[in-house]
Amino acid sequence: MKLFSFLTLIFSILLPFNSLYAAPVKIDGIAAIVDSQPIMESDILNRFQIVKDRIPGGIMTDNIRRQILNQVIDETLQVNYAKKIGMRASTADVDKAVLGVANNMKVDLQGLKDVLASKSIDFARYRQQIEQEILISNVKRETIRKRISITDQEINDYLSSADSSLSKEKDQVRLRHILVRASNQATAKQEIENIAQQIQSEQDFIQQALDNSDGQNAIKGGDLGWRPLNQLPPLFVRALESKQGQLVGPLQSNAGFHLLWVAEKRSPSITFQQQTKTRHILVRPNEIRDLEQTKVAADELYQKLISGADFAATAKEHSEDQGSTLQGGDLGWVTPGTMVAEFERVMNSTKIGGISQPFRSQFGWHILTVEGRREADISDKVKRQKAQQALTAQKQDDVLSNWLDELRADAFIDRKEQS
Repeated sequence: MKLFSFLTLIFSILLPFNSLYAAPVKIDGIAAIVDSQPIMESDILNRFQIVKDRIPGGIMTDNIRRQILNQVIDETLQVNYAKKIGMRASTADVDKAVLGVANNMKVDLQGLKDVLASKSIDFARYRQQIEQEILISNVKRETIRKRISITDQEINDYLSSADSSLSKEKDQVRLRHILVRASNQATAKQEIENIAQQIQSEQDFIQQALDNSDGQNAIKGGDLGWRPLNQLPPLFVRALESKQGQLVGPLQSNAGFHLLWVAEKRSPSITFQQQTKTRHILVRPNEIRDLEQTKVAADELYQKLISGADFAATAKEHSEDQGSTLQGGDLGWVTPGTMVAEFERVMNSTKIGGISQPFRSQFGWHILTVEGRREADISDKVKRQKAQQALTAQKQDDVLSNWLDELRADAFIDRKEQS
């Protein structure tokens, strides 16, 4: 999963928005209460201002308000759960994410604040939203880790299955999705069929998703983004392969009835995989050594290394990465996508035999050396890893949906009527 689903929406703030609301919005009223926590009308308005350029007409209709309120309620439930189990988003991580947004927009921090202010978006609230997105991403990842277990037999079956070969990871689709939950199957089936009859174009699909979908991506017009075929639920894959045209469905699952819209397809050509042989040293901040002091320690180790100290011996003595310290920092042959972005970027830019300057990731300060590179066919080990990732991705939507249902069932949720 990508870390910040919310961050994919932020670039809409760069576009001018001149449309008016369909009706006045009471900014300081209470829209809902989740447990003892109020959700304000201003929270809904603030979110609308960020996503409005993705909404047909840019108008706050009753259906759009309902979808935004549902999204904010679900986010509140997830953030509350994350905090309940002791998760926190560090100030450093939030600062890094905010600066990443500014960099992508090619402005500095003040420039980002100015852009937000010009769109009537409060910076403090915007920053809080990013903090919440980090928490939500982390708690979803932890929920998936705890609730999805892939057995060796499942991996073996996957690898031997004709309709789930790893070649499908090259074939990707960008889908839109509508879900109608089936509390009453006959009613839900009739509703999804009625919705399907209203769809002749992608714009129709987007409008129906905004108005009627119970899916988590309804406020984005049902956009699921790009997905490799082998990471979609098998129900979706079979339907996509058997049906021509862009509108696919209705399809029935345990969650309810689904409609899909195939927005785009692509098939990248990937034959070989570059692998990099690397070692690294990691030093972490702790109770007695803050981040800046940790950088000083990393700089001292770097000076020793470029003065001729043996990298493996230095890693054994000083590295704080439990997985590689005893091996002299040896990470073996690293494949693309297996390391955090900062590590991979430095690794790819370091020459064979070179030693990188200290650099920071979410884990601390690293120094790495590159011992070799090769172009290799995907090994059996990597195939099994990819199979496990694909099987996990196939299950995660249902797992997260069920988890959200549990959070809703256990919470006190009081939606207020608009006055």
